[in-house]
Amino acid sequence: MASNGLKAIAGIFESNVFRIPDYQRGYSWAKKQLNDFWEDLENLSDGQVHYTGVLTLEKVKNYSQWENDLWLIDGKGYTPFYIVDGQQRLTTIIILIQAILEKLQDDERLNYTPKKEIIEKYISQSKDSGVSKTFIFGYEKDNPSYEFLKTQIFGVESNSNQDTETLYTTNLEFAKDFFAKNIQNLSNQEIEIY
Repeated sequence: MASNGLKAIAGIFESNVFRIPDYQRGYSWAKKQLNDFWEDLENLSDGQVHYTGVLTLEKVKNYSQWENDLWLIDGKGYTPFYIVDGQQRLTTIIILIQAILEKLQDDERLNYTPKKEIIEKYISQSKDSGVSKTFIFGYEKDNPSYEFLKTQIFGVESNSNQDTETLYTTNLEFAKDFFAKNIQNLSNQEIEIY
């Protein structure tokens, strides 16, 4: 995705699928980075936006190994990308979005957008009447963080026996708990500001 201009997160996620390649380290943000990120959001004045930094993405030319994603890529025209740089920030944003979604009731909206649409844009889309899910953002399937992100962060049941915990999965879980605690007493109107 070559772009010299600034893009909102919504624009970045427009008809794209993102994977963190196996050669990238896992999620390493801890309390300090999360506090800094949250303080940045809290200190934004009305009308300002949070600058998340530069994202470097590589369009995936051979995505045949992404069997579960082919219906979304080939069938619906989504573009597959590897996240080469910026995965810590993007992962943090996705975890925050997931924490917000878990706070919402199924029939609620944020900024006039139904919860279901937010899920489909940032988290996952389903085929086969919801039996199969394709995640918009995630790790490659062989990465130990793949199953953890899917089950422990996104809350999707899995038949896999992969329950490998690493420093990176511990950081993912800490980030989700961090955001859940920070938003628990916020109203939907306050969350919309973030």
